[in-house]
Amino acid sequence: MSDSPPPAMRRDAARNRDRLLAAARQLFAQRGQDVALDEIARMAGVSRTTIYRNFATREDLAAMVFEDNAARIERCAAELRDSPDGIVTLLDFVLDMQLQHRGLAQLLSGADMEWLTGVARRVADSLELLLDAGRAAGVVLPGVGREDLMVAVSMPRARLLRPARCPASPVAVTLSCIET
Repeated sequence: MSDSPPPAMRRDAARNRDRLLAAARQLFAQRGQDVALDEIARMAGVSRTTIYRNFATREDLAAMVFEDNAARIERCAAELRDSPDGIVTLLDFVLDMQLQHRGLAQLLSGADMEWLTGVARRVADSLELLLDAGRAAGVVLPGVGREDLMVAVSMPRARLLRPARCPASPVAVTLSCIET
């Protein structure tokens, strides 16, 4: 078996895959976990063959959306690296993403734990990247660590209270309330 990387995806195939991910992200957000792969293919403007060539099951597609979400979080963290309150912006971004993709967790309930742990570690690393700047800016209490942030990230329902009860950023409220 060769240790060489797999061949690069053709541009049209990569474009179709991106369109499938975008359609899946939108339909999972709008209609939840039960959306049919055929419907995702139709919205992406690709054939049924194309979606099944890329994703054998809805769970495989959900895993790729989840993986892509982690990559989006990493990119956002990198862009916010020099922002003193970047941690607040990043957590808002993560919570918004979770609210838009509530059905993904159910689709991923049977996923490989090692893979899920790896993705969670990537998200935690992205949050940790911004912790020191947040502490220095006073938006994160000195004792708050990456584990505390991961707990906060796992509770997206608090975000639903924002419009009526929390006029400030829910992340700022959460970060100021976490005590160690």
